[in-house]
Amino acid sequence: MKRFRIFGTAFLTAGFASCALFGQERVSSAQPTVSASISESSALSVSSKVDLAALDKAAAQGIEYLRTVQAEDGSFSSQMGTGLTSIAILGMLGNNLPIDDPMLSKAIDYLKSQAQPDGAIVNPNMGFGNYETSIGIVALAKARKAGRDDLDEILKFAERYLRKYQWDESEGLDSADIKYGGAGYGGRMSRPDLSNTGFMLDALHELGAGPDDEAVKKAVVFVSRCQGLESEHNALPFAKDGDGGFVYVIESQDPKSSASPMGRSKESLSTYGSMTYTGFKSLIYAGLTKEDKRVQTALEWLANRYSVTENPGQGDAGLFYYYIAMTKALLAYGVDTFRDANGTEHDWRAEITAQLIERQQEDGSWVNSNRRWMENSPVLVTGYALMILGNCR
Repeated sequence: MKRFRIFGTAFLTAGFASCALFGQERVSSAQPTVSASISESSALSVSSKVDLAALDKAAAQGIEYLRTVQAEDGSFSSQMGTGLTSIAILGMLGNNLPIDDPMLSKAIDYLKSQAQPDGAIVNPNMGFGNYETSIGIVALAKARKAGRDDLDEILKFAERYLRKYQWDESEGLDSADIKYGGAGYGGRMSRPDLSNTGFMLDALHELGAGPDDEAVKKAVVFVSRCQGLESEHNALPFAKDGDGGFVYVIESQDPKSSASPMGRSKESLSTYGSMTYTGFKSLIYAGLTKEDKRVQTALEWLANRYSVTENPGQGDAGLFYYYIAMTKALLAYGVDTFRDANGTEHDWRAEITAQLIERQQEDGSWVNSNRRWMENSPVLVTGYALMILGNCR
């Protein structure tokens, strides 16, 4: 058994809670299915009408807000683990803050100090290994690219730790098991879900893992089973009448069962925007193309529900997490514009940037009035917003 055990309070951090995405609401599958298409461009940023001056101003104000809330040890809410600090680092780096800026440097040093002997990048008293280490890897890998030359060893051991967290043969599973290929939070919440599997894939992708990587191949088995699409890749009962979107967690394979392995009702099998962009991005990381039915169907779902004002299927709940999932997915796919089901072309960078500028608070922070998944935390959401702005550049 290679499973590490890191115990902590289930709701311990804003970062954890906001990506947990529990309590999904049912999304109707009655909406019409149409052919979705993406307009591709050879130069990602040339055609976008993003107001870069306004983006720069908003990002600068957000960064200045972070300066007011950084702890003396360089962290952001260290009592909540390392996740918020990693998110803040990614927001700063994404908006071109110099690597030797004192705030950024202290945050990186703090994250470095949380590297454990087993490779995890966690607060040892309250950490969820896969989630914290995944985001920590992305943050430190980007810091390395920006000029920090003291992170190679930490990243090497963190990658090894992360790979051990994936559910696979090392737990005695074969590819028929619904856990196979997935990743969870760790500790008592180690059952796999799409959000944490997506974070794991983000980290492996940042470290250079491609479609031929064994962990990526295994992950796409789990990811495919999270899609409401009946195929040779997903024979779970919910897929038969699925709408092509992605769910957060897979339910029981037993068609007679009214509950999931975690006691969740079948009605919790709702597809929604942030999970569908996460699933779509994961398929792209796995090397699937537009010719694959899984990609086509995900694009149709997203085209039918294109929005920059809500998280489709969840309203304003998890809105900033949705923006992150959306921007990362469209960057991975390599497109400038998205054509919705009505044939309207959307400059997604410009539209999302405009939404963030409109939603920024007077003190430079961002916050969601909907407190679900802890998006009422201005530290968390400001980090999110800066990451999103960086993705829109």
